[in-house]
Amino acid sequence: MFSVHPSSMLRLMGAFSLCALLTACGGGGNNDNANNDSSQNSNTQVTSTDSSTNNGESTPIPPRITNARGALLQETFLKTDSISAISKAILDPAAKAPSVIPLYEVKNYRLTYLTVDGNGDLTEASGLISLPQKSTSVKSPLLSFQHGTIFYDKNAPSNDQTATNPSPILASLGYIVVAVDYVGDGASMGKKHPYLQVTPSAAAVTDFLTAAKQWLAEQRISTNGQLFLTGYSEGGYVTMAAHKALQDAGQTITATVAGAGPYDLQRTLEILFSSSNIKKIITDAVGLRPANVQTNVAAKYPGTLDEVIVDLVMKALIPGDSDVKFDKKFLLDYMADDYETMAKNSVYNWKALIPIRLTHGRDDETVPFENSTRTLDAMRTLGTDIQLDECIVNPSTHSNCIKPYTEYLNTYFSTLAQDL
Repeated sequence: MFSVHPSSMLRLMGAFSLCALLTACGGGGNNDNANNDSSQNSNTQVTSTDSSTNNGESTPIPPRITNARGALLQETFLKTDSISAISKAILDPAAKAPSVIPLYEVKNYRLTYLTVDGNGDLTEASGLISLPQKSTSVKSPLLSFQHGTIFYDKNAPSNDQTATNPSPILASLGYIVVAVDYVGDGASMGKKHPYLQVTPSAAAVTDFLTAAKQWLAEQRISTNGQLFLTGYSEGGYVTMAAHKALQDAGQTITATVAGAGPYDLQRTLEILFSSSNIKKIITDAVGLRPANVQTNVAAKYPGTLDEVIVDLVMKALIPGDSDVKFDKKFLLDYMADDYETMAKNSVYNWKALIPIRLTHGRDDETVPFENSTRTLDAMRTLGTDIQLDECIVNPSTHSNCIKPYTEYLNTYFSTLAQDL
């Protein structure tokens, strides 16, 4: 979720949605440095597990999807992270990683694939897949990591080459980790990021999972059928959206941990617009509006006062040098009192068929804690096995609760994960 902070604090809060909400922490190489071999391409060999039937015959590789959602387009080898490099990354305070001991070296690949943008049109997107280098006889569970809000394309998971990228850290524990670049960064850089829009948010994840599974099958890398979902802040929101979409499609999910997400869009924006700095923006805009600016509530049309206010709010929330473009539709819907659309884009009031665990801190100044309590009450009423693990660090701010979140998800997932 957006926050009005110095840019250094924004970066800290951003990308270890298993790490920090605005960055996406990367690893090292075969020694203590990242081994970035740009000469390797889609034909790069990877340590693989042969998928076989009970009679020893190889499982047929499914045909590729073409020109449709989930189509795998290209793969690129990025780097290898050694166990020693990952160990150093875990000790880096900027990583906010769980206190774990890495078990495996990790190879990282960038995959490009097709998904939909905020208008529902097919678009090329990208994501990171991090592979633990296990024995060829060992399968792995899948873990889908959804990153938090980023303002700079360099922090997208498949672009982030820093030592604190959460994907290789988690992969070093035995998961195959997939981390999507949302529409608007990575391969789709330059398109508007459909921020807090449920359909394209979920599609980016579900389509990437389809493409990643295709690639794993082609590489003869076996998964064990388990799928874990997790993310923090915007990543928490996207995680819940993806969970519901996967469930609606009949796909199996093992467990989900969502941290500090703006699940109730309308209530989140009500609280945002009640803040003193946003109230001042609105007051100034009303007082200084040009004579030709309309004052009726018609925010979805250019030239209205509501759109002027939305533009000023976006300017206040987003760093001036941000190279990620945000679609302002979520704010226009609010200004136009479009309650139906805001309800459709909320992810707090539905029944999950498998357990969901939430984490959040009461002192969160970025995403109101009320999001988690409202989600807990609504989903529990509908019969969901859901719990809220409250972050109790002092103060329990958005950034301070990232590490407790990563510790919690590691502990919870490890009780359920097989073949690590």
